[in-house]
Amino acid sequence: MSRPDAWPMADAWARHLAAPMPAPQAPLTQAEALRVQRHRDRLLAALRAQDRGALRGAQQAVLQAAYAQPATPALRGALRLLAWRMAALLPPRRSGHLEI
Repeated sequence: MSRPDAWPMADAWARHLAAPMPAPQAPLTQAEALRVQRHRDRLLAALRAQDRGALRGAQQAVLQAAYAQPATPALRGALRLLAWRMAALLPPRRSGHLEI
């Protein structure tokens, strides 16, 4: 059975997954840890408030901080991890119809 050519990058992805893990990074400084915590708190507050706009804004702020602003490798890694963990969070949609 031949493999479909639907995803030509499958071999590159397999090599990436099989690659050895990079060396551990230096720990976050106190200021960096507080910065990550503020982003996390903003994300969780938006989720608790079930405010989709605020959640989207908080998610975008984490991505901006992780990828667009200068940061140490430790801070960039922590923000990337936070972005991945929070990426799928969405508050429930409010139903526009009445329940019977």
